[in-house]
Amino acid sequence: MKLKKILSLVLASSVMGTIMVPVVKAEELYYEIFDMTSVKADSEDGIVKEVEVPDGDYTVTVTTGGDTETQANIYINGGERVRAYTLEAGKTQENEQSVVPKDGKITVQVIGENPNVTEIEIKELPPREKAEKPTIYIAGDSTAQTYNYETVYPQTGWGQMFSDYFTDEVKIENRAMAGRSSKSYDNDGRLDKILTEMCPGDYVFIQFGINDGAENKPERYISVEDYKKLITEKYMGEVEKRGGIPVLMTASAAGWWDEENNNFMESRQDYADPTREIAEETDCKFIDINRIMTDKWNTMDKNEVLSGYFVCEMLESKAYPVGTNDTTHMKAKGADLTASLVAEAVKTEISELAQYLKGEETFTDIDGHWAETYIKALSDKGIVEGDGNGKFNPEDTVTRGEFLKMAMDAAGIVGHAYREGECLDAENSDWYCYYLQGALDKDLIPEKMIDNCEVEKVTKTLAEATEESEAVTADVNVYTGEFNGDTAITREEMAVIAMNCLSYAIKNSDEEMDITPFPSVVGFVDSDIYEEYVNSIDGAVSYGLVEGMGEGIFVPKDNLTRAQAATVINRLVNLLK
Repeated sequence: MKLKKILSLVLASSVMGTIMVPVVKAEELYYEIFDMTSVKADSEDGIVKEVEVPDGDYTVTVTTGGDTETQANIYINGGERVRAYTLEAGKTQENEQSVVPKDGKITVQVIGENPNVTEIEIKELPPREKAEKPTIYIAGDSTAQTYNYETVYPQTGWGQMFSDYFTDEVKIENRAMAGRSSKSYDNDGRLDKILTEMCPGDYVFIQFGINDGAENKPERYISVEDYKKLITEKYMGEVEKRGGIPVLMTASAAGWWDEENNNFMESRQDYADPTREIAEETDCKFIDINRIMTDKWNTMDKNEVLSGYFVCEMLESKAYPVGTNDTTHMKAKGADLTASLVAEAVKTEISELAQYLKGEETFTDIDGHWAETYIKALSDKGIVEGDGNGKFNPEDTVTRGEFLKMAMDAAGIVGHAYREGECLDAENSDWYCYYLQGALDKDLIPEKMIDNCEVEKVTKTLAEATEESEAVTADVNVYTGEFNGDTAITREEMAVIAMNCLSYAIKNSDEEMDITPFPSVVGFVDSDIYEEYVNSIDGAVSYGLVEGMGEGIFVPKDNLTRAQAATVINRLVNLLK
């Protein structure tokens, strides 16, 4: 049992003048508490405590607060761990950080106009045994980070999608963080957090190089020589010391198009090449995702590749409503493809991890089904998925939200960031809200589908005017009513949405499309087709998207099955390819 005992002693009033008081230790683990109440802060260096400690993993807790207002900023081993904060007089705050010693020492520095440090606790953590399941940690930057769509839709990191490619027999811990270089990630304590948690047999995927060369940002910048030293000695060395397996990765490739040579060019080579050198020199496990991505992009259509990057139209991005042309970061489509390429590389570069990869999804309930070919084709394209248990359930119904997503994805139509009060009855927590918001902005949803529908034309200001530029505005129709996205969609509603998506894709294509409808259409005899839907249904038939059910009937009010949806969506994809 660890006992925490603070002894009240008279301490020297200097920066380094504390007296170390040993506390009872268990299992020979280092554990010390330093009473800092009498330590006077230096005007420039604040309060500094440097302690020699045994090699191991630690938590350091810095307690601040007092009778006067506290203004503090905490550094550990030279890295900023807790940014400047203020506490009211009489309030206290405990700041716990995971720490790996540097050169056999732990150095704590607290600066600020009135740091009010009362106590510093340094506690060694017990060794960890191999876990039942291995964990894959991802240490990287914004290209791998997991994003909250409620604030930054549609930006997505590949690490956000990575777990989709593994079974439950392995854990994925995505610790990538935007704006970090190998240097700032370490200084922030993010690497130490991984090192103090990981168990023997765990993996740490290490991917930097996007921000490391930012000479105008000294907190990020690290020279190539220092980069190689930091990656080799701390990132790889400390992981291996704990029985883990480091996996080195080059930076993700940007979508840089070379007009002269008509291909995607190499990118991020300033730190990708040194990373390759480290892999060559150390023989560590290595995934050259930069080269893998570039090679893959050059087998694909240019626009198809760029549609996966964070290139956004007006209203699409939550953070950038006027649009973006970002070919470094990605949307879900590009991030998922990148994650699949990393997973594919695991098979050859980290063979012992390959056992945890999911196999290709095969459905056990579609053999001989009339829609088998369509279902398999869409599954290969990632447009439809099974239930996770090897079944597609072809005769189950499809919801409005599900079909809207499938149709928009098939037509290459992007969703828009959710806007409070402008997305009918959908909440930001509803998975389909981004598709619905985009569909409303693009008039893809017929008013007949919206219960209690009202429409108001609104001009939205996306960016205020400045001395250099005019205001940016967008005209949208703001709908009120209920979409009921989780209810089953009918066949006539399906036909209208499919036809609207086809028409929108043709009208807004950058290339001229040679898509010709059949010259004649036989109308259906069903008396219960809504009048508002007749033209769209006839149009969908003329383009070969939908068919009747025989004997001139369409059964418009029947719910759409998953097999029928796969058939329509497959036809839509083929029309537009």
